Amino acid sequence: MRPFLLIALILAASQNLRAQNVVQPLQAQSTGQQAIEGNLDWTTGVLTVYGEGIASPDIENPAQRRLLGLRAAKATAYRNLLELVGQVHIDASTTVGEAMLASDSVRTRVSGLIRGARLVPESQQEKDGVFQVALTLHLQNDLSATLLPTAQHPSTSPPLAESALYAPPQTYTGLIIDARGLPLKPSMAPRLLSAGGNELFSANGADLQYVRRWGMVGYDRDLERASHSDRVGGADARPLVIKATQAAGQYRADAVISNEDAVRVQMADKHSPFLAQCRVILVLGPASAP
Repeated sequence: MRPFLLIALILAASQNLRAQNVVQPLQAQSTGQQAIEGNLDWTTGVLTVYGEGIASPDIENPAQRRLLGLRAAKATAYRNLLELVGQVHIDASTTVGEAMLASDSVRTRVSGLIRGARLVPESQQEKDGVFQVALTLHLQNDLSATLLPTAQHPSTSPPLAESALYAPPQTYTGLIIDARGLPLKPSMAPRLLSAGGNELFSANGADLQYVRRWGMVGYDRDLERASHSDRVGGADARPLVIKATQAAGQYRADAVISNEDAVRVQMADKHSPFLAQCRVILVLGPASAP
């Protein structure tokens, strides 16, 4: 069953304010073959999921019936959230669901974090005896810390050779990868690769405190907005903008850039480190006009 009209209108109004956000619809089926719906806003890092419930028709007190109906809807929403979070891509080869299947400890930690999901107050609605609520879960903070193998295992990829013709870079406050026009899919921990296969940026080289604060990377559909994001410096932002050449990995979540641009990124990061601080944004969407 689709979200009630009022909830849909509330969320639609919110989405209109974030029209250029990277939003991924999520769907699944419960064990009772009922549709489970939600969406993941990769720009804000927020997963929203719905749940429905009913109260016994024998309960005559309206306040008690509403309380029990909303409680049942909330319990369903938590189950649905556990189902849909499993579809989230950690990287180009693994989903959260696969990570939970591979590790009981990961499943236990993720399940515990889901119990801390926030209820959207405006979402508590009732129609024809059916109650519905929405829950939100942030990908940053503890969820990222649980799922990503950050900074404690520094990247061992050798640096690319510096170009003799490359001028010393200016001080950049972050990196924007323009992947518009490519089939690149968002994930929690994409890698940045050179055309020659050198790994320039990954979870292994990220500082945990920044992963918890920002998430590994940001996503946007608006290059101009991304260029002034707080992630890359806000009002004082001077990001290095690089065009991606292809999407790589099983889930097409890794961005590939030319070898020449890879040298530029490494030189700029050496001059003013921003990669370990996760000051990276990927811009997705249709190809820009020539």
